[in-house]
Amino acid sequence: MQKGTIYFIISILIVILVGGGIYYYFKIWEKEPVSETQTETDKQEELRRAIEGKDLSACDKLSAEDSVICRNLISLTLAKEKLDVSYCKKLSSEELIAGCKKSVLNDKAEKGGVVVCQQAATEEEKSDCEKEFYFSLAIEKNDLTQCDNLKNDEDINECKEDFSEWKDLWTPNL
Repeated sequence: MQKGTIYFIISILIVILVGGGIYYYFKIWEKEPVSETQTETDKQEELRRAIEGKDLSACDKLSAEDSVICRNLISLTLAKEKLDVSYCKKLSSEELIAGCKKSVLNDKAEKGGVVVCQQAATEEEKSDCEKEFYFSLAIEKNDLTQCDNLKNDEDINECKEDFSEWKDLWTPNL
């Protein structure tokens, strides 16, 4: 072989070795990619912190799906804790809003008496609140006659039937 060819081969080998060395050097300094499991764990941790802190603004920093879950849980929690229906309006669907308002009204009635049911927006909501109030009172006092405080026979009978079913389910057979 000629000297020129040997130098050429040696030069190529040196370029390959130096190039490989440089590649390896920079490759080991690259940050390892975050695993999908770690990413999910981080997302769940952010969601947990936002919910525990009842921080609606923190929900905005989450993914769209997690943000909806976060806002709904916090809004429901605050509505129930503060007995304030304004938090219900922040929920993501009309069904959730209606259920939240009903729950807050029932909780208020439990604390303030059946007169609170008059705050309901519609007659149906007032009637539902009164039924829930007297049914809960019947259970609390273990007294079926609490249902007799309702305004119409249909509601009275429904309350008494529900009370009897509840009693059958929750009273141990001796």
